[in-house]
Amino acid sequence: MTHPTAIAAAFLSTGFISLLPNVLLFLFPNFAANSSKESQVFLSFGQSLAVGGLLGDVFLHTLPDCFADAASDNHHHSHDDHKHDHHDDHGHHHSHEVGVVGLLVIAGFATFLVLDMCVRLLEDKFGGGCHNHKHSDNDDKKEKATKRSAKLFLSSSVLLNLLGDSLHNFTDGLAIGATFAASEIHSHDASVFSLIKSRGGLATASVFFHEVPHELGDFATLLNAGFSRNMAIGAQFLTAIAAFVGTAFGLYSSQLIEGLGHEVLLPFTAGGFLYLASCTILPEILATPGGIKVRFFQLISFAVGVAFLYAAGHMEEGGHSHGIHHHHHDDEEL
Repeated sequence: MTHPTAIAAAFLSTGFISLLPNVLLFLFPNFAANSSKESQVFLSFGQSLAVGGLLGDVFLHTLPDCFADAASDNHHHSHDDHKHDHHDDHGHHHSHEVGVVGLLVIAGFATFLVLDMCVRLLEDKFGGGCHNHKHSDNDDKKEKATKRSAKLFLSSSVLLNLLGDSLHNFTDGLAIGATFAASEIHSHDASVFSLIKSRGGLATASVFFHEVPHELGDFATLLNAGFSRNMAIGAQFLTAIAAFVGTAFGLYSSQLIEGLGHEVLLPFTAGGFLYLASCTILPEILATPGGIKVRFFQLISFAVGVAFLYAAGHMEEGGHSHGIHHHHHDDEEL
């Protein structure tokens, strides 16, 4: 059973990485998308940061972990094989495991593609409808406000962004919960702060560093879709709930999470991130009006997003902090 101190440390860490980046968003100016050309350009920099963070997360963080885990499973299975079949079985297991990861990435990409198509069909069918009924001015204003809010939340870019952010927060919570669940608790030093300085603390730090560009990029994407600053921050706080749910799963269902979290959810989410970055956000960046100076700073923002994820990956690799992934290594050493 997981130690109560580890549970407290896990939820405190999840609260830190979920809430602090969102609180920082209140420092940004309160302007709506399309209010001016300058605001569109500014938001495109945030969206470029989001694309860099998403692609960096996929290619520098998630897929390397998934492929390393597949190779680890393959190495573990090969020790149980007969000696005369060792090399053939080793190659077969390796190609199979890597192929499964690739299929899950494609499945995630295809799921987001289908969702995008469905939402666009709904937009085409219901987005342009009008009524000839007579209403009072107050009723018209309320109806327009309701329709505007519904239209914002039912747009494909918003729904896919919120879904991707929720999945991402859920897997972050899995990593933190599973890491703290696997932490050794010593009776003479069983404090929350001692645990935060442990491997679970390193997991929290690495998740925080790759959470910052994600949250900033998601915030810019929502503003560009027409959200006000407060609406965008509120939506970000709602998706943060998924991180706490993931932490609870990681703490109490370590054996289930060992297979479901790393082998299924992470590559599936990576496919969703690929679609979100390349098919939803990137076309909006390229459609932003601007000259060579604007394009240069868009590229700089993209590079900053990638750099954040590169640094987070090195921090995680150096500290062996990815709770889901390193359960496999711990099992092999026993």
